[in-house]
This record gives sequence, C-alpha cells and structure tokens, in this order.
Amino acid sequence: MLNTVRPLLLPLMFGFFTLPALAGDLEQPMKKMGFNYKQATKASDPATMEKHINQMRAEIDEAKTRQMPTAKKEKFLEGLTEVQSQLDASLAALKAGDEAKAREHLAKVNDLKKEYHKYAKQKG
Repeated sequence: MLNTVRPLLLPLMFGFFTLPALAGDLEQPMKKMGFNYKQATKASDPATMEKHINQMRAEIDEAKTRQMPTAKKEKFLEGLTEVQSQLDASLAALKAGDEAKAREHLAKVNDLKKEYHKYAKQKG
C-alpha cells in the first residue's frame, strides 16, 4: 500500500512547498524597499535621502524580475510602476533643491504601498 501511495506524496509535498516559495521570492526585495523607505523618510539631509531612494529604485527593478503569482502579476507590476514614478518625482524634487516636495512624493509611496498591499492579500 505504501509503495502505491509514495509516488503520489512527493508531487503533493513539492506543490505545497512551492506556493510559499513564490511569495518568499518577493519577500527580500520588498523588505529592503521598506527598510530604505524608512531610512529615506528619516534622513536629515538630501544626499542621504537620495541614496535610499536610489536603493529603493534598485529593489523595484529586482522585484520585477522575481516570480510572482500569475493572477496578481498585473496589479503588482502596476503598483511598482506607480511607486517608481513617485520615487522619480522625489529625486527630481531633490535635484531641484525642494526637499519638502521630495518628502511629499515619499508620502505618496506609503499611500501606494497601503493600496497595493490590499491586492496582495486578496485570494486568487
């Protein structure tokens, strides 16, 4: 009996382990993005702020290359593109010497995070 069930167990076990792995594939760049967001908002000077914003942009590029659930891929990429747009606007404001405007764009990044994380939590 065990010999007939054993060939079925391995594919089932592999299937259960790959679903969390897909989510975990995105976990590292997203955590780094969150860390750099906090550092950018806490930065006391434009150069440090710019450094962390650039690191966030690099993590977005990395996240776009990772595996993600097919059903959520379109919304995920849409959200990352919007975040990237706000980061670009923040960098432009910093280059223009307008740190307050740069911080406004960073606040919008946080709003986008909240909005798009709702989609990530949905089933399907």
